[in-house]
Amino acid sequence: MSPETREAANALRQFLFERVYNIAREEAERAREVVRLLYQYLIGHDEALPTEYKLRDESVARRVVDYIAGMTDNYAQGMAERIITSQHERKARI
Repeated sequence: MSPETREAANALRQFLFERVYNIAREEAERAREVVRLLYQYLIGHDEALPTEYKLRDESVARRVVDYIAGMTDNYAQGMAERIITSQHERKARI
């Protein structure tokens, strides 16, 4: 590989790590945090589950997992934001 080609390849590699791989890793971590927050909240607030999940003859954990698995990314993110907002509002009242 010529020095020019090596330099271009290294520049491309650095660009990909800075702009693609690291961002994808950060997005994956944010997604894990959203799922974790939803799971922890819904386990303790199973009344927030839709009726069709409440009526199932399964453990609460199974119903919560199935509910979260059926969410779109946007729906999950919106629900997580509503949970965080309501928790902050409750803390502000204390």
